[in-house]
Amino acid sequence: MKFSGTITHLSQKGLGVVKNAQNNISYFVYGTWPGDIGEFEVINKPLNNKKFAYARLIHLTHPSAQRQAPACPYLTLEENACTGCPWMIADYTSQLEQKRNRFVYATKRAGFDTTQLNIDPIHPAPHVYGYRNRCQVKTDGVKLGFVSENSYQIAPINDCIILNDKCRNLLKTALQQLPNKAWRADSEHSWQFIELDDDMQTDEIHLNRKRPFKQGNTQQNARMQAWLREKLARNPHPGKVVELFCGSGNFTQIIAESHCTAIIAYESEQHAVQLLKAKNLAKVTPRMADLFSSFVWKNLQKDVSDAKTLVLDPPRAGLKMHQGFFASFAALKTIYYISCNPETFARDAWFFSQNGWSITDTQLIDLFPHTSHIEVLAEFIKK
Repeated sequence: MKFSGTITHLSQKGLGVVKNAQNNISYFVYGTWPGDIGEFEVINKPLNNKKFAYARLIHLTHPSAQRQAPACPYLTLEENACTGCPWMIADYTSQLEQKRNRFVYATKRAGFDTTQLNIDPIHPAPHVYGYRNRCQVKTDGVKLGFVSENSYQIAPINDCIILNDKCRNLLKTALQQLPNKAWRADSEHSWQFIELDDDMQTDEIHLNRKRPFKQGNTQQNARMQAWLREKLARNPHPGKVVELFCGSGNFTQIIAESHCTAIIAYESEQHAVQLLKAKNLAKVTPRMADLFSSFVWKNLQKDVSDAKTLVLDPPRAGLKMHQGFFASFAALKTIYYISCNPETFARDAWFFSQNGWSITDTQLIDLFPHTSHIEVLAEFIKK
């Protein structure tokens, strides 16, 4: 089925939304922006919702005023094109506006009166190209690139303009090793993966070897660290601090600089805990724990019950463990929540608010230009 229409807004996943007047169904469309007018074709992509479906843009009749030609030659509407930076089709100002809209919508949907929240404009990235300090590429021994969301196949590339110079050179080195029989996928997989980051050397390029996690934008990570440092400095009585999802210590080192009395830092990934221990940070006790296990939480209560301050930086799934959470943190006064997912942040923030906590500060940070990703920094105070 083909139809004409106008992209009215973006979905939570950053896809354009257009309503088909013929059947009153709204369609999600990759590669479109609010204000785009075009012709669309319904595609057979599963979605368990009778009010929504997927379509593709077949002809752009009138482009949005915010549209621009993408700087990357690998971003096209072809089925096997790279989909890593889908918002590169729009000017950066409108990207920031849409990211803020995503956060506002998520908090409103969770139950908040957003007129009562002080939501400042998002902090832009200093550089919209050449900013990324890490990436994971896929290879089948013949080609190398990123997996296209449109085809679930490797979208081959020869360069990536959002990577910083060190990572671009590492990518070039990896590409020079193609074709490579040792990199062929086995019968159970369509590809192998290679992780690159600007802390590694070219002789450290290996298949299927995870690198330690770090925030992907060095300058914006420094901004997030500065936010936490300032918040802790203004906290008159941080007391004992519990940090959840501490990783290898990106924010632990900032907490250790504060006038807190002690820090217990929890992480589920063993290698990250080992890296944190190797830093020998003052006042820090690193511990391994599966923070999504209710059984583990029962055993943690004795260590966290007297904590005055909580710092958490969970994965995209958010905190999730709500039942009995605040019973464990009986003495808690302040929460600093760092989130990479507005939807799960809003869910958790609403849970906090229903248990007597108020959001006193919210900062939005753009770590990854040309994507729908947004980082949320929030301070909660006990009412």
